[in-house]
Amino acid sequence: MSRPLPRPAVAAALLAPLLAATACGIKPTGVVESGAAARVAVARAGGSMAYFVTPDGRLAPAPQPEYTQGGPRGSVVGLLRGPGSAEREAGLGTRVPVIGEEAAEGGVAVVVTDRLEVRLPFPVAGLDPLGRRQLVCSALSTVDPRYEVALRGTDTTLPPARCDAGH
Repeated sequence: MSRPLPRPAVAAALLAPLLAATACGIKPTGVVESGAAARVAVARAGGSMAYFVTPDGRLAPAPQPEYTQGGPRGSVVGLLRGPGSAEREAGLGTRVPVIGEEAAEGGVAVVVTDRLEVRLPFPVAGLDPLGRRQLVCSALSTVDPRYEVALRGTDTTLPPARCDAGH
């Protein structure tokens, strides 16, 4: 005479094939190499940054606490005064004209609509592409980075761009 199976054993015996039949269908894969991890400098919220150029041609943000209250305009003024002693000691430079703080204060304006328009007191058509990125990323350091930035110089207005600090 056979003895009846306990209820938990019956439930397990009935559920095992059901669970196997309902697997998600995703096949296991090996490790996929995707390159080095991204490096991001994070500042305090709302902190103004000027993006300077590293010796190997990358953009590096440098905090500009004295310009934080100036929003996008303050960040651009901080960039146009040129790298300070700490930035120079770190090997940072610039690809935009260094016009000094006083000239930048008097000559830089930012108009905000559905994008930022940064008005500059020098020609922009001949700017190095890295210099353009410095200006765009600096302007966006205190606002939503999804904005586009149009650089308007004494000669022309460049097409709107977004910050691409990593390339």
